[in-house]
Amino acid sequence: MIIKFVSIYLYIGVLLLSFMFINSFVRGKSSYAKAFGALSLTLQIYLLGYLVEINASSLQDMYFWNQVQYFGIPFFPALWLMVSMLYTGKGKFFQGFGGLVVFAIPIFTFLLRLSNDWHHLYYSQIGIHQFMGVNYMLLIKGPWYYVQTAYVLITLVLCTWFYFQRFRNSTGDERIQFRLLLLASVLPYLALLLVTVNLFGIGIDYTALILPPCVLLINLSLTRYNFLEIKDLARERVFEDSSAGLILVNRFYRVVDFNEASITFFSWFNASLKEDQLEILLAKHPDLWERIKNSEDQVCHFSVAKEDRYVNINTRSIQNKKETVGHLITFEDVTERESLKQRLTEIANTDELTGLNNRRRFRECAEKVEQQARHDQETLSVLMMDIDFFKKINDSYGHHGGDAVLRHFSAMLKEAFRGTDIVGRIGGEEFAVVLLNTDAEKAYAKAEDFRKAVAQKTTIFGEKCITVTVSIGVAERDQTTTDFDALINHADHALYQAKHSGRNRTVIAH
Repeated sequence: MIIKFVSIYLYIGVLLLSFMFINSFVRGKSSYAKAFGALSLTLQIYLLGYLVEINASSLQDMYFWNQVQYFGIPFFPALWLMVSMLYTGKGKFFQGFGGLVVFAIPIFTFLLRLSNDWHHLYYSQIGIHQFMGVNYMLLIKGPWYYVQTAYVLITLVLCTWFYFQRFRNSTGDERIQFRLLLLASVLPYLALLLVTVNLFGIGIDYTALILPPCVLLINLSLTRYNFLEIKDLARERVFEDSSAGLILVNRFYRVVDFNEASITFFSWFNASLKEDQLEILLAKHPDLWERIKNSEDQVCHFSVAKEDRYVNINTRSIQNKKETVGHLITFEDVTERESLKQRLTEIANTDELTGLNNRRRFRECAEKVEQQARHDQETLSVLMMDIDFFKKINDSYGHHGGDAVLRHFSAMLKEAFRGTDIVGRIGGEEFAVVLLNTDAEKAYAKAEDFRKAVAQKTTIFGEKCITVTVSIGVAERDQTTTDFDALINHADHALYQAKHSGRNRTVIAH
């Protein structure tokens, strides 16, 4: 009767562990979910082997299925420890040499158990014991068995300590979660004690009976109270299929989950994406990390393979009834949108024929720098220019010839003045330049250099060469200048004087 009850119990345990193994590997993308899946698999093998062992009729069959159990038994303590360390943020230990240290004793146990017939280091004696009319395999423990037992005890103590540390600092649902994990890590102590003292002296493996509820508690904590619930909320937003990069982090900004698209975006930042603190992953982009942490919606510019890329980054908090339990960070490629916006802005601000600032844009920029110069008490000058006898050029060479002259003249303007100066086409053949940190004397010198250069250059139009001259008026901002309009009027008046005194000359406003 006892065997039937235990067999049904173990059979249900095997089915549940099979479900948890498949569910963890199919749904879970995090490293601790994979580790939990591996833990479920090792325990499944363990329980299945023990189920067949206690129902076997001969010592030979019992012994064989006991050996099968050791494809799982030695490894579940290491995987138990791995789940706790990965989940509590200590997973870096398993990178490199640390993983070898943790799995060294399980590997030795596995090898020694399979070769026990040669040395009897794990079990010193094997026999059959009868209890209440039922045959049980009696296993007398060898020296290495106690090494494995000590190893199991150490892993349990470490798991309990890691969970207890997080339990002390947790609140709300997270506190419930770590209370379950603590309970799951404490129950195996009882199993270890019962196996060690060999209660009733019949050799029952109490570990196989106690572990299934422990694993169910872990699964409950990871599915009901863990970030798997957040993942469900995120996946409802088409988490996996989204062309946008989606990264799910816990409330401490540690990466919990991410989709494939987010890996591409992180490569644009020259960063790798993995389960780690986001601050560490974005160590080379501290400004980006601060904006994400402060939930600032922004568009960031990056150069990828010498091409401009624009990424919109948005951070949204995920609430779980009473508190924030995580954040969903979205990375969206808005390169096409930003390029179009820049193009439209350029069209709105640029003179189509010459490529210079149009009248509106020139005035916006000029007024801004004039106000700043007045505030900082800095010098500033304006040049007003007019191509001489431009109507005759249009009459002689047609509008296409006139356009060629305007384009050539504008190219000379761009080349002659600094990038910090503001150059614009005011209308027709009239142009203006704002010179920063420049007084009237220096502005006059620059204007004269430009005027002479224009007179010496020719515009090639078909087979014809067109030579033009320019008249320039100069005005400096002074204490009597009330605003930009007054400054422009002074320069315009000087230009009028230049034109009416013979053209092809520069005049300073007085």
